[in-house]
Amino acid sequence: MRSYRQWCGLACALDVVGERWTLLVIRELFDGPKRYTDLLDGVPGISTDVLAARLRDLEEAGVISRRQLPPPAGSKVYELTELGEGLAPAMTGLLRWGMQLLGERDEDQAFRPHWLATGLRGLLRPDRARDVTLEIDFDLGQGEIVRVRVADGDVRHVPDPEGEPALVVRAAISTLSAVADGTVPVRDAIDDGRFELVGDDDAVRLYTRLFRPRAATVEPPVRAG
Repeated sequence: MRSYRQWCGLACALDVVGERWTLLVIRELFDGPKRYTDLLDGVPGISTDVLAARLRDLEEAGVISRRQLPPPAGSKVYELTELGEGLAPAMTGLLRWGMQLLGERDEDQAFRPHWLATGLRGLLRPDRARDVTLEIDFDLGQGEIVRVRVADGDVRHVPDPEGEPALVVRAAISTLSAVADGTVPVRDAIDDGRFELVGDDDAVRLYTRLFRPRAATVEPPVRAG
């Protein structure tokens, strides 16, 4: 029996998004329309038949829709409907809660660069991000750089960045995780060189206003470079 058959909002929500893999498929679509192959790559470990089933169920529930891109692309893409976009607060809440469970990344745990933007959504203060546009490069070490853009109160991954960012954040992914969940205070990470903000004073101050670590109680110090 796939439905809980309970007259309860939570039970009804879980009837739609409670299946294994479903919320991770939805996570991918918050970055914008995706082709089937994009979703398959963005949800490592999911099988093709399970992905097809989840997409079918979500489309039938009105959470996502499918459309054809105009030429020359011509590809079919999946995207969130207005109903699907309404999951944003719940997804953000789960992201914030889950950050405290991350810990150190194991070697067999997959990671995709755009997931960094997904995690940052859980730290963003939307009330301070209105009318703000800021491009940030996260230098994760070993030549891995992820560009994100804050705009219109949201954070998005920029897959093909152009030009220079306003700010560069230099930190290993493990440090970003520890800072995000409050395990390591921002001040300590900056002082010992594990976390560095490089940019002009305005960009650095803006970053520290937009993002607040989960357990932080004071504003992090500012370092410009």
